[in-house]
Amino acid sequence: MYLSHLLLSEFRNYRQLELSLGRGLYLFYGENAQGKTNLLEAVGMLATGSSFHAGSDREVVSWSAPDHIAHLKASVVRSEGDVELEVVVFDATPPALEGANPPPLSVVALPANTPRKRVKVNTIPKKVLDLIGQMKVVMFSPMDLHLVDGSPEERRRFLDRSLCQAQPRYCQALLQYRKIITQRSALLKRIRDNQEDARLLEYLDEKLTALANLIIFERQQMLSALNEQTDALQEMLSGGRERLKIVYRPSFKVDAAWNAAESQQRYRAQLREVRKRELSQGVCLLGPHRDDLEFLVNGVNMLTYGSRGQQRTVALAAKLAELAYMRACTGDEPVLLLDDVFSELDAQRRGHLLQEVLRHEQVLLTTTDLSSFPEEILGRAHVYQVVDGELRKGQDPT
Repeated sequence: MYLSHLLLSEFRNYRQLELSLGRGLYLFYGENAQGKTNLLEAVGMLATGSSFHAGSDREVVSWSAPDHIAHLKASVVRSEGDVELEVVVFDATPPALEGANPPPLSVVALPANTPRKRVKVNTIPKKVLDLIGQMKVVMFSPMDLHLVDGSPEERRRFLDRSLCQAQPRYCQALLQYRKIITQRSALLKRIRDNQEDARLLEYLDEKLTALANLIIFERQQMLSALNEQTDALQEMLSGGRERLKIVYRPSFKVDAAWNAAESQQRYRAQLREVRKRELSQGVCLLGPHRDDLEFLVNGVNMLTYGSRGQQRTVALAAKLAELAYMRACTGDEPVLLLDDVFSELDAQRRGHLLQEVLRHEQVLLTTTDLSSFPEEILGRAHVYQVVDGELRKGQDPT
């Protein structure tokens, strides 16, 4: 799988961009705040329907866009058949720039209940859920360092983003599960305040555990597949010094010997055991939304004892293993997006990573400095300089 054509209009600092691509390594370099990360953000948004960088969709729309609309289009070559993807984001309330008049809105104002984001697959309007997985990507950015040293939420997001692209039923189950958690938390508060009957929890508990059963199973399957890859990847990236194992820590007590029906029954029993605490706190204390991961290098937990360089290498190994997992599940190799990944790696780890990168079908990589790349790599890469939202082919002779 590879991205063959990208078109952006009023996306971040890209007023207009049209870029043709093929297989291989694409290297985008330039100073900070020129648009390198924005380019990868756009590709990620076309793949997943959301930005890995923005707090809300409206942030991706250029402040000076005449109609407050950003357009993203992509053509993707896949083994299952090529596909055309489109995302349109509308910002109804653009920020006011001091000393500047806001651009006029020439399109008809949208009703209040109109979606602010629209997607199309092969020119046919679709739900965002239908977009996910059409083009598969694995993204690594400086923020992904928090995969190891950040919150459990970061580690769950790592699992969820990959599984949603690779397993459509997982994405559907996850969305339903989140709704159940919201409803159940609200009900717990009302029961605590004597506004509802506690017996109403039984229905939601049954729904919760049925969805949790599927989510936990898919996460276990993914972790098993990742661990078949991470050991060798960590060893390669560290020059043979380190071994990596990822350990799944579900909040429910789980036993591989339980079948699906028994697992669901056991989960409901565990919910009843914590019900008093849940009612007191007004939150759901057990379930996949409370799961976590541990990254062990040579048996040592990297969250507590890993150096920054080790943590970054672990995150990279996990991401490369994620790519192998998605390729095995779908038959297509995802596009690999690497945003400034070399800044905190020593020379040896950089060299090992570069050799690994060259093995993949399509890699989009950003950097502020070309000097850390061997001439052999630069000679094989498609190099673009990024300057204020514009691309210039080749290296700057200066």
